[in-house]
Amino acid sequence: MAEINTAESKLLIDVAMGRVPADLVIRNGRWICVQSGEIIPSTDIAIKGERIAYVGENAAHAIGEKTQVIDANNRYLVPGLIDGHTHVESGMLTVTEFVRAVIPYGTTGMFVDPHEIANIFGLDGVRLMVDEAAVQPIHVWVQMPSCVPSAPGLETPGASIGPTEVAEAMTWTGVIGLGEVMNFPGVYLGDEKMLAEIAEARAAGKVIGGHYASPDLGLPFHGYVAGGPEDDHEGTRLEDAVARVRQGMKAMLRFGSAFHDVAAQIEAVTRLGLDPRHFILCTDDSHSETLVQEGHVNRAYKEAVAHGLTPLTALQMVTLNPAEHFGVSHEVGMIAPGRYADVLLVSELSTLSTDVVIAKGQKIAESGKLLVDQPSFNYPDWSLRSVHLGHSLRAEDFRLTAPGDGSYTAHVLGIIENQVPTRHLQLTVNAKSG
Repeated sequence: MAEINTAESKLLIDVAMGRVPADLVIRNGRWICVQSGEIIPSTDIAIKGERIAYVGENAAHAIGEKTQVIDANNRYLVPGLIDGHTHVESGMLTVTEFVRAVIPYGTTGMFVDPHEIANIFGLDGVRLMVDEAAVQPIHVWVQMPSCVPSAPGLETPGASIGPTEVAEAMTWTGVIGLGEVMNFPGVYLGDEKMLAEIAEARAAGKVIGGHYASPDLGLPFHGYVAGGPEDDHEGTRLEDAVARVRQGMKAMLRFGSAFHDVAAQIEAVTRLGLDPRHFILCTDDSHSETLVQEGHVNRAYKEAVAHGLTPLTALQMVTLNPAEHFGVSHEVGMIAPGRYADVLLVSELSTLSTDVVIAKGQKIAESGKLLVDQPSFNYPDWSLRSVHLGHSLRAEDFRLTAPGDGSYTAHVLGIIENQVPTRHLQLTVNAKSG
């Protein structure tokens, strides 16, 4: 994301003043002004290049012979949606194909943590993700993974990341912060590696992502928060959301493919009356089938509205709130002068039925169809050949052997539907012929 320069700023001023014509003007819409909490009728937006120059009652002064004009016909003018936390790899997609899937739903920004590719390729994998993110038609910010490997001693990863790598990544354009600090015991137990990584992110002025995957809200939780993480998407209960916001974190309520944690936690706002500006809706993990058939951030928005949140408040949670949290609200997150022209034309707020998607000043989707060509990206050979086995797989490689015939007690993961926690089950299994 390039900061606006003096020449660009002067051009926006000239358009706003009527001295230079806009490239695109959207007329007669209902402005969803998330920054003031209003819905303002009869609003025009004048756009020059990638940015907004003017928002007001009448932009006729900014229309020239070559200005493209879109009549909103009283539809809502909504800021482009932002996913506050997601993993592209969980969609089983590249960045390019993930973006292709989510644009028609109105997603114009994503904060991604590539800890899965980092677990295989380390810093090179993160760099690959950053480079691919940079050429997308929407905004894709990358968080530097903090826990590689994710479970030391339990897995055989392809790489490891420590404070040195974190310090380097903090200097890269496109890296917005430190990815979710999954090693929460390491934080509250004072692990030197984890604290050093957090210190590097803090020194660079970057946001530190959280991941406190425990129901214990006692001293370990307080120790974790004291360590520096600034947000958390691992809450599943009402008390989780309340505790995080009270301790100065942003509560990220996720609604992805497998984890449905909005309903229980949104009551912190709808029933308890906590300030909604400290809540962010995110997806975390969305499989490609979910993206294609059901949606993306718009799906999390609809879940929040279905459980009692007002549409305007829910929209703040997928626009302004994540933008402010990550320090980019001067660029995105609202429809206002100087910001990137990321605007949705929406016919129905309750379902967020998006007719037109404009990102960086270009109309990129309409009626659910992509209107722009995705950028080509060349993946190096090493990134396409990452699976290395000691031998060709055989049927016996998948055989689970027993000492002999008879009954045994097996440890089994018990799934809790639509949540990340699991149950420890012990089941009796019968072994036959070993």
